[in-house]
Amino acid sequence: MKKILILFMLTALTCMLLADLQTPIMRKAAIDEHGNKTTLNQSSLRDVPEWEFVTEPQSLLTNYYDYMPGSYNSNPVRLQPDAMGGIYITYHARETAASTRRVYHAYIDANGNVTNIATIGTEDIHEGYAGIDIDPVTGDPFVSWHVNADPGTAQLECVLSYDLYHLGSPGLWKSPFIVIDDNIPSPLAPDDEFEWPYVFIGPSPDPAKRRVYIVASNGTSSPATGDPSENVMIAYANFDVADLNLQSELDWTYRTIPLLDNWHAGTPEWIRPAQACAVSEDGKIAFMGYTVTEDATSPMTDRLYVLLNENYGEGDFEYYDADYYHEVPNPLNQDGTPRFPDENGDPHEIYFSPYLAHHMNTIFTDGGTKLRFLGNMNMMIYPDQWYPDLCLMYPKVYTYDIINNEFSFYELWIRGADPADGQVMLPWDLDEDGVVDNFDPDGYVMWEDGWPIYHFDQNVAFHEGNFKITKNEDNGWLLGIWSEGLKSRYGNGGVPGGIPVPGYEDWAEYPEIAIAISNDGGETWKEEIIMNAKADDDNFALELDGMIPEYIYVGDKIEDIGDGWGLVHLFFLDDNSYGSSIQGHGENIGGTMTYASIKIFFGTSSVDPTVTPSIISLSQNYPNPFNPNTTISYNLKEAGQVTLEVYNIKGQKVRTLVNEHKDVGRYNIEWNGKNDNKQSVSSGMYFYKMKSGVYTDTKKMILMK
Repeated sequence: MKKILILFMLTALTCMLLADLQTPIMRKAAIDEHGNKTTLNQSSLRDVPEWEFVTEPQSLLTNYYDYMPGSYNSNPVRLQPDAMGGIYITYHARETAASTRRVYHAYIDANGNVTNIATIGTEDIHEGYAGIDIDPVTGDPFVSWHVNADPGTAQLECVLSYDLYHLGSPGLWKSPFIVIDDNIPSPLAPDDEFEWPYVFIGPSPDPAKRRVYIVASNGTSSPATGDPSENVMIAYANFDVADLNLQSELDWTYRTIPLLDNWHAGTPEWIRPAQACAVSEDGKIAFMGYTVTEDATSPMTDRLYVLLNENYGEGDFEYYDADYYHEVPNPLNQDGTPRFPDENGDPHEIYFSPYLAHHMNTIFTDGGTKLRFLGNMNMMIYPDQWYPDLCLMYPKVYTYDIINNEFSFYELWIRGADPADGQVMLPWDLDEDGVVDNFDPDGYVMWEDGWPIYHFDQNVAFHEGNFKITKNEDNGWLLGIWSEGLKSRYGNGGVPGGIPVPGYEDWAEYPEIAIAISNDGGETWKEEIIMNAKADDDNFALELDGMIPEYIYVGDKIEDIGDGWGLVHLFFLDDNSYGSSIQGHGENIGGTMTYASIKIFFGTSSVDPTVTPSIISLSQNYPNPFNPNTTISYNLKEAGQVTLEVYNIKGQKVRTLVNEHKDVGRYNIEWNGKNDNKQSVSSGMYFYKMKSGVYTDTKKMILMK
């Protein structure tokens, strides 16, 4: 219960529509009679970045639907282009315990003021799980969600709306229209129902347009096993400003991915993808995640994979994967017995693998050459069992290098001697010398715990995990965020009705927010920022006082506000009761959808200081967006040959603005929106690239006619 007086409670609904919740495949928990042994000395290994609140938590809306309000596998917080500076947030909510769950939006202007909070649609019907992206040219958001919009069928449809922000203000939403329904079947299972839609906007093969994608997951169980499968339906359409002005419903093309269809159909075996989608600025669309199977001995168990299409979603998706079954030695207690024995006292075969990391997003980084997601890695026993009761779950950043076809990971939270060496961290051997670090007084192996899930109960871990990652591509900044629940788990004794771990008796309802950052493109990561609402703790954040922050989301971009500082936008549910009443482990007394922003000191990257902008600097063009003229400024502190060129989104050179030797000084160059042949170019995103000696820099600009 929060530390505020609850004046009254509304009666809980006696009947709740839960059919659109994702369904877990639970693996059997292996229980250890010795309980949880831990050394608890994780902190103070590295420097925690400086940070502070910029916008203190602001209440958006009361919400009685206290579960995953901002969708599963995407960011619900989307930033408009820099010149517009606003933020759109989408989420589902019930404003009272008895009201209908609806999809809402909030708009935060460039000054941090919340100016719009309202439903998008006008019908009072059950809606949920909205996905959002923003057109980089107009700043208009596209939002899709699932709803029973067709009274002639019991199935859910995916509808779409977009806000005509470019006409002058937020809140000019087009009436929602159906994009995916039961008339668009999966090839191998015509009765499939696609829901949980996500929206992505990228370039189009038509250079005058952009392409919007809606990616929806299959909510129908596999006909082969009866288990959920979640193969995808992809709908895409090209558009431009004229289409938006006409409030067009667009011309949609539909496709599935044959490999995922086969997994769903059980051909040759049922495989469930735990994945997220991303669209790049150069026409790629990709899915990245890991596989789940029924058969623990299947060669598809414990694999990371990527499905990659480099042609705007048309044609084949290429499949890449890697075995992520990391077998490790079963550590020995001081008497020589295995720390993790089977029922006969023999050592279990133990390994680490991604598991329960499915509520994540995926992003392209490094100019579209890498894919990344933040998830976890758990200790498991063969075949296919896990140890959630022992808190052996640790966050990792997973990376796929498209150019070199390589998968890798970086250890977060608790690290071994080398967190990027490709060897899984052993929480009982952090110095990686092959010897157990510590034993308890009874001679049992001790280890460092991990529980990156806000709720303590392992039985709801599938539903309550939430991992998000974001970036600033220009600076090589990355940020991962999750809900840290280890101390809360201790405070609850690890299981419902459990006995608290001594020293953590008053932590039961204090989940923490954990943030990890990198300022060198993911090569290294700094010690985590931890913030909580517990007033007597070193990580207490006054701005969170009295709150129970759950379901933490982050903006899709880290804003560069100068001097090495990045602005990060946060969105979460400040719950009135610890846990989710929707999942049956919290009171139905509501909470508050909350927006805040913080600034974090990323500092400088690891670029050689002899070629940093202290010698040469390239500024953002102004105005941006522009029509048709814009000015680009650059500064030289050493004379040298300078080239400044404009490229389109396909990487084709459009215009050479500068190609000559320049003296020390500041220069301004105007581009009039024409190519080298003096022809006007079409609306869209362009890049301008500057080179001088070993210095190079590239920035984006938007021509909007």
